[in-house]
Amino acid sequence: MKALEIGPGYGTFTVPASKIVGESGKIHALDIQPKVIKNLTAKIEKLGIKNIFPIVGDAYKLPFGDKIFDIVFMVAVLEEIPDRQRALAECKRVLKDGGLLCVGELFPDPDYPLMKTVIKECGKAGFVFEKKFGSWWHYLVRFKK
Repeated sequence: MKALEIGPGYGTFTVPASKIVGESGKIHALDIQPKVIKNLTAKIEKLGIKNIFPIVGDAYKLPFGDKIFDIVFMVAVLEEIPDRQRALAECKRVLKDGGLLCVGELFPDPDYPLMKTVIKECGKAGFVFEKKFGSWWHYLVRFKK
């Protein structure tokens, strides 16, 4: 499995995801802030994780080819992107046909959107809503390309 996380922060979700994809899988963790990537790189080196590949990059111009990821995920990130439709179009471009987009949100986040807002935004970008997990406090919404 090949996954892309946009906005990994300190790796709160990146590290567990690396275990899910297994040793033969890969997680590319992209953030626009070099300091975030530097900190994540230090963390994964300390933990000895070999299947996470941190990269500085922009969600508006993902540095990957078309249709290469099985899943793209982001947690507490989508609302922080000013042009969400442009970023979602890039997610769609790099996802394989039938690939998954997963968007998670946590209520304490100052940019927290309601679940229905995320569903509408991703639907507008051409993703098909599949399933929701959680509640208003914290949730994950899964879409299919």
